[in-house]
Amino acid sequence: MFSRMTAPFRALGLSPVSVAPEYQRRGVGAALIKAGLALAKEQGWDVVFVLGDPAYYERFGFRAELAQGFISPFAGPHLLALFLKELPRTTNVQIDYAPAFAAL
Repeated sequence: MFSRMTAPFRALGLSPVSVAPEYQRRGVGAALIKAGLALAKEQGWDVVFVLGDPAYYERFGFRAELAQGFISPFAGPHLLALFLKELPRTTNVQIDYAPAFAAL
């Protein structure tokens, strides 16, 4: 699931992906992520953030270093970003997930 984030650019948050155990290791999760990212790019989104395991999400182009400098309660080594468009590099910019995630 992708949700709109609050940021000074068009940003989405990718929820951590989970696949039922009997369907894991078949590429289902990867196919869902790739299709979602392609649609996000087609729709003109600028950046996608994900909070998750870098070892898994880096294969899709997400990088922790791209998320550095953004202010978020989730900032740290597991907050990753994927730029779908070239944007000027900024620091100390607040990003927020949708309000439904605030209680997590």
